[in-house]
Amino acid sequence: MTSSIRIKNICELPIISGSRNDTRKKISCITIGQREAEEQFSSDIHLDAFIILLVLSGKGRTVINYKTYDIQADTLLLLSSAHLFHFGECSDDFQCQCLFVSKAFTDEMDSTDMIYRRTKYGVRLYNEPVVPLEHSHAGLLAERLISINKNIDRTEHFYHKEVILNRLFAFYLDLSDILERTNLPHTDGCLTRYESIIKSFIELLATHYRKEHKVDFYAAQLNLSAHHLTQIVKLVTGQSVSDFIFEMLFSEARNLLTHSKLSVQEIATTLNFSDQSSFGKFFKRKAGISPVDFRKDVLSVEEG
Repeated sequence: MTSSIRIKNICELPIISGSRNDTRKKISCITIGQREAEEQFSSDIHLDAFIILLVLSGKGRTVINYKTYDIQADTLLLLSSAHLFHFGECSDDFQCQCLFVSKAFTDEMDSTDMIYRRTKYGVRLYNEPVVPLEHSHAGLLAERLISINKNIDRTEHFYHKEVILNRLFAFYLDLSDILERTNLPHTDGCLTRYESIIKSFIELLATHYRKEHKVDFYAAQLNLSAHHLTQIVKLVTGQSVSDFIFEMLFSEARNLLTHSKLSVQEIATTLNFSDQSSFGKFFKRKAGISPVDFRKDVLSVEEG
């Protein structure tokens, strides 16, 4: 593999990070064109979020978990935190609606997750996450996404989160109905053993990476030896287990330094480093600068 995987929270995406609406750092619904698609999603990226991408016009290609798909208008992509993806070869008229729902948002609102689980995002859609839609169905989902987007910006509403949740309900229920009627790909409900292990590993990682930094923990959860898990992850992704763990930690560290008021010591504790010094060494090794200098740079950019 020629390029490393980028693991990010949605609030780190340039198309989201500049927003003054804090809610958009947890849930965001935006439309991107060819330039944004290829600038921000041109190499493998893992987002700690549930993602829906609805192609409105044009055509292109996407690579999801190392499998290539041709996409065009009325194509729906259903991605979870267990998917790695990137775009390429998008036409000049390419447009895509994107819904990003972070784990932080679903953690605050369990009922959203309940609706999410009612849809057919099981093994079949993990394996084949690209769904061609009838034009009328795509139009209905596009309208729902526009409504979600409008209500994210209604920050003055006394029931702001509840209104967003209501619009999400409508979207997820329509999506469930459409998927029930759609002839989904037949994968016999089976992943290969390696695919199943990778999926389970990434889902475990998304839940535990703040506290668990050792390969042994994830291997034990999967009833594997650390060596065997390392071999499988390396074979399928080209990255080591430690690469994934450290990239998740680095992503969350950047997020907390940028968007929280926690001290560097508190961030080190939150991410389960033994002390501030070990966290500082880890961060500097990844970023090239200390956590303190990174935060100063962020503040200077915002003030400028």
